Amino acid sequence: MLRTHGIVPVLIVALALGLASGCSDDDSGQNNNVNVNDNTNVNDNTNTNTNTNTGPTYVGSATCETCHSAIHADFIESGHPYKLNKVENDQAPTYPHSTIPNPPNGYTWADVSYVIGGYFWKARWIDNDGYIVTGTDVQYNLVDQSWSAYHDTDPVGTKPYDCGKCHTTGWVATDENGPHQDDLPGIYGTFAQGGIHCEACHGPGSDHVAAPSTANIVKDTSSDLCGQCHTRDSQNRIEFKGGFVRHHEQYDEWLASPHNAANVGCNTCHDPHKGTVYFGAAGLNQECQDCHTSMTVNHNGTPGCIDCHMPNAAKSAKSVTMYDGDVRSHMFAIGTTDATWSSMTYEADGKTFLNGPLTLDYACYGCHKDENGEGGAYSIKTMIELSNRATGIHQ
Repeated sequence: MLRTHGIVPVLIVALALGLASGCSDDDSGQNNNVNVNDNTNVNDNTNTNTNTNTGPTYVGSATCETCHSAIHADFIESGHPYKLNKVENDQAPTYPHSTIPNPPNGYTWADVSYVIGGYFWKARWIDNDGYIVTGTDVQYNLVDQSWSAYHDTDPVGTKPYDCGKCHTTGWVATDENGPHQDDLPGIYGTFAQGGIHCEACHGPGSDHVAAPSTANIVKDTSSDLCGQCHTRDSQNRIEFKGGFVRHHEQYDEWLASPHNAANVGCNTCHDPHKGTVYFGAAGLNQECQDCHTSMTVNHNGTPGCIDCHMPNAAKSAKSVTMYDGDVRSHMFAIGTTDATWSSMTYEADGKTFLNGPLTLDYACYGCHKDENGEGGAYSIKTMIELSNRATGIHQ
């Protein structure tokens, strides 16, 4: 796991983050796609879906590229377009910054119809009937190039793909009765384009293509738009499991953060068309020091802002240590008491949720070690020592 030191950028959840790279369980975010379909196949991975709705239709991001080439060039390098990738001609989908292996044991590329994710965190497979491949060693974790289980208690061929509201463009949810994308019975819905493309956020673009105007295309810069997918709980509680915040909860964390109270939203810091996973500050509109101009740190080695305020306290694919996951927190504020995250949780609805703020174990033990020697590469510190040290650390 790479750590960045020095003055480093604040990375608030935004449209450009490709965080939910695999289909997740028990999602409760609303659909941010405008479900109006009557489309022609204008580019690869854009499918023909028809219903009786009227109004503008989907044209595909390749059409948007015709006029918005520079923006499209940035966007296509981000994680959003790769949430769901069709397998064509029995060949693996291609990604701009990663390579996925062959499908799990027992499957070839001829046996799968789509790959879920694969851009940075993880990849899962959908079989030729539209069901997500389940079992042991069926999820590939790009973070550490390992295989792990996914719904290994669910019989093969029974886990439907119903994740399209945050993995596709133009998703129309259905059920076992259909209609089904590509007539695959395991896909409980239809969509215009696999992955999150331009029209997932900007709305169907046919009217705009016919007569370009700001009046006939959606431009929503609110954090609420990001929050329709970068959330897990319908009440925006922060779900906690296995010692980590569960992935794609950046909006829920941000709501609990001082940035929300200060009206510092997703797009304040993020360029909505660029990713930050591979491009760092190039995907930002602002960095920490642009707002926190007079902040200094009384700490040997001068850790970067995100080392402490955005620790890897969430888990998507594979944790590196018990304090260092693979998704950065967006809660920002750090408590200076010796309370641990395990003491800040509560049970509700059969699940565990987390109260803020960030606690010192996750803010510090990614670099330091705890009393048992778990954590980062630096010196052992007790929670009392961390609490004493954290008081007045900013000057």
